[in-house]
Amino acid sequence: MAARPVALVVVAAALLGPTSAGVAGVRLECTAESRAGAAPTLEVVAVNTGDEPARDVRPEVIYAHQTYAGETAALDPGARHAWEIALAPPPAPGTFAATVHIHYVDALGRGSVPVVAAVTASDGSPSPVRVRLEANPVSPVGSGALLIENPDARPVAGRVVVVLPSGLVTDPETLPARVAANGRTTVPLVLENRAALPPGRYPAYALFEYTVSGEHHAAVARADVTVVADAGGRRARPLLVGVSVLAATLALLAVAWRRAAARS
Repeated sequence: MAARPVALVVVAAALLGPTSAGVAGVRLECTAESRAGAAPTLEVVAVNTGDEPARDVRPEVIYAHQTYAGETAALDPGARHAWEIALAPPPAPGTFAATVHIHYVDALGRGSVPVVAAVTASDGSPSPVRVRLEANPVSPVGSGALLIENPDARPVAGRVVVVLPSGLVTDPETLPARVAANGRTTVPLVLENRAALPPGRYPAYALFEYTVSGEHHAAVARADVTVVADAGGRRARPLLVGVSVLAATLALLAVAWRRAAARS
């Protein structure tokens, strides 16, 4: 996530990969703008960078324990569609995360791409906590970590939420975290390519939500997860099947030998 030098405006962007012949890619840009005295508005922009149409494209927004949805659109190659979704005012002082999942149908079937943007109340202050998301290649399982740094003189405790595109999974998606005053901590993650996504780079987000002195904060980090071919796994599976068949065959031969010995 990158921040513009404009008061109370945060911009987040994600690119779903890979894009290749016969596969529709969806590039997403998400903006959240909060103004004093007005309800925040979330602008979601989707661009089809592939060479096949993307159908049933629609955003689903989760924000402050409420769910919002935009209308369905169809995106031909190179087409762009924007949604403006009015959100409720922040329920308390501080910064809140708006989690967006763009659902779509392309040549590979159904999918979704995540984008997370921060919505700041008019009387909110920036989060003192800094976060960084790291992810190792996934094939079909990989590791990651959220690094949390707290420069404040007070300890903080909250929860880590991981937001992934469809097909990539971490379990659990929510984890508790506590950071000492002027301290750092690392929250380990396990990422799994459960839907056998093709090799490419996929967007991932992690946020650390916590409350200090009655003010809610959401620190957001983004990283690309690289999915690589599972060549080793494909070689291992036939080998495991062969070993299982051999073991079963030997077991049957042993039973037959014991029965023959008993009859004699």
